[in-house]
Amino acid sequence: MHDQLPLLLNNLLFSQPDVIRLPALRRTTCLFTQGERADSLYFLEEGLIKLTRTDPYAGRLILSVLGPDELFGEECLFCGEHEYHTEAEVLSSATVYRIPAAALDRMRRVYPQLGIAFVQYLLTTKLKFEHKVELLCLHDVETRIMHHLDELAKLVKPNVEDEGHALPITQLELADLVGATRETTSTTLNHLERKGLVKLSRRLLTVFPKHARAAGAGGGSDDV
Repeated sequence: MHDQLPLLLNNLLFSQPDVIRLPALRRTTCLFTQGERADSLYFLEEGLIKLTRTDPYAGRLILSVLGPDELFGEECLFCGEHEYHTEAEVLSSATVYRIPAAALDRMRRVYPQLGIAFVQYLLTTKLKFEHKVELLCLHDVETRIMHHLDELAKLVKPNVEDEGHALPITQLELADLVGATRETTSTTLNHLERKGLVKLSRRLLTVFPKHARAAGAGGGSDDV
């Protein structure tokens, strides 16, 4: 059922005149900011998007990194006026559909199955966030890093020459994603690189398949 929503949207979006397709968006392009009026839902056709929340006292946290066929900006589904709770920024070249709230309401009235698909999608998203909270509370930094790298690897194609997955994420962004300091993240990544599990380069991080890392799996750091 989770896969039903992207399929339904792909079939419906082209028939909606007020839906806007935004092709080939560059890295760092901001689609909306935290606190901005939530007037549209967004559907990611290709590329990667990061959702970031900033606290004036505690700093930044990347809540999630999204890949193709995922939605963001769900705050517009609320009745009445609401604000976006995050900032949505392009992480790698992306093509996105902007679906105004009026178009969304129109589609939901005409196609009742769309509402059921939305509920299933949002429940799946809820479970993902619950898992992230579990990781933050119960697991060390190395485990959290490897989990998120594995999840990110599913969103990009592997390199032909070494089967690794090149992830367009900086060490600071990874730190914000796993909920650790930049220093601890850097130390842990250097440790993983020495074990041959990842390869570090400027604004890029390559992670290798699980079967290639199995021999190096081991304990991690408890620092945060």
